[in-house]
Order: sequence, then structure tokens, then C-alpha cells
Amino acid sequence: MERLKEAVYAPLLRSGGFSPAFVTQMLRNLMVPYYIMQIKHGQRLQAALTLVEFLEDHLVAQMKARDAHDLRMAHEARNMALNAEMILRASLFRTESRGSHYREDFPRRSDPDWLAWTVLKEEEGGMKLFKLPIPPNGGRTFRSLTRSGTS
Repeated sequence: MERLKEAVYAPLLRSGGFSPAFVTQMLRNLMVPYYIMQIKHGQRLQAALTLVEFLEDHLVAQMKARDAHDLRMAHEARNMALNAEMILRASLFRTESRGSHYREDFPRRSDPDWLAWTVLKEEEGGMKLFKLPIPPNGGRTFRSLTRSGTS
């Protein structure tokens, strides 16, 4: 519990660092352009992922909170960075186009390979990605599949 408490309050205890608003704006600037999230390409996704990892390691890790409001914003910025990393890794992993996920370098849908859910799982401090086939009957939910030990 003590370690968790230290991690939660660390931004309040720092004498210097980056503001949560600055980190949030950096993430928005990186993720919002159409050439990252709407029309994707592996090289651009990889470049964006490299920048998100840099932000996580150097800016998110050094955020400073002045008060309780800033502390909440710091935790939101940390979660936004994690979410951005998950989106970029999943987009790189899925080598096809489907629905709103359009990859210039993989412009076609590929049901034999990708009629599946993309699943991210924390494993040994990193993200593991894998495909989970969509059941043919469609009657079971993702939650029941993961509870049954399929993952």
C-alpha cells in the first residue's frame, strides 16, 4: 500500500517537472492528425509510437502537480499516454483495413486472417498483442471467452 500511495502522490511531491496540461497537449498534437488515426501507415504509426514511448519515459514520468486538480490531470495524462500506446500498437498489429481502421500499406480487408478481435494484455511489464477468433455463432461475449480460459 505504501508503494501505491507513493506512486499516486509522486507528482505532488516533485519540485519541478512538466505540467499535465503540457503533456496532454503534446499527446493531442501527436494523435489527432488525420495521417495518424484516420489514414494509417505502418511507418507513421511506428514513428508515432516511438514518440509516445518517449513522452511516457521522459515527460509523463516527470509530471508536476501543484494541487489536487493537477494531480487528477496528471493521472489522466498518464492514462491518455497509455491509451495512445495501446491504440498505436493495435493499429500496427492489425495488418489489414476494416471499417474505420484503414491502413494505406494494407488497404484490403482480410477475413481469413483478421476476422478476429485484437486483444492487448499486460504481461511481464509490457504489452502482449494477439488475435482472438470471433466465434462463428456470435452468441458468446468477449468477457465469457476470456473467463473460460481461451486467452
